[in-house]
Amino acid sequence: MGSQWDGVGFKHPSLQVIPERATVTHINEKYIYPNGTLKVRRYGRKSAYYVNMEGTTKMEFGNNVSLHLIFFEFLHNEYKRSFVEMKFEKICESINKDPYLGKAFQMIGMPCPLPPGIHRMMNITVPAQDFPNVWPFEKCKVEFTLLQNQNKETMATVDVFVLFKQNPRIK
Repeated sequence: MGSQWDGVGFKHPSLQVIPERATVTHINEKYIYPNGTLKVRRYGRKSAYYVNMEGTTKMEFGNNVSLHLIFFEFLHNEYKRSFVEMKFEKICESINKDPYLGKAFQMIGMPCPLPPGIHRMMNITVPAQDFPNVWPFEKCKVEFTLLQNQNKETMATVDVFVLFKQNPRIK
């Protein structure tokens, strides 16, 4: 169910994305009220880890907003910027096309465009079971940055500390 077979008879490794903690580092009050929360939860000992977000937006979030993800690898007791970056220039198009982050927001039923108002996005997980490649590192910080496309102004920045567990290839 979680992996696909390659031509040699081995299963591709599946990737498990485990968020550890999350912090809001910047909110631009022109676009978002500063009353939001961001938490990582686990509902049972054997359950997955989930990200829960709550916030109030002042404007519509659609293709007028970009999302940039910058990964910082944990090396020698500090986080150093890695070569992995993901940039989604039009957020609604990305939610409809991206098989990982977009799929995570589709699974919770996030509407796009997101109208102004109070929003609760609960139980977000990244469905990476069928990730086709090996992830280059195990521990990192992912910096999520929302940008307003018209003037490239930063709307919000969030840091999520993540573990990637690679399940080995199985014969």
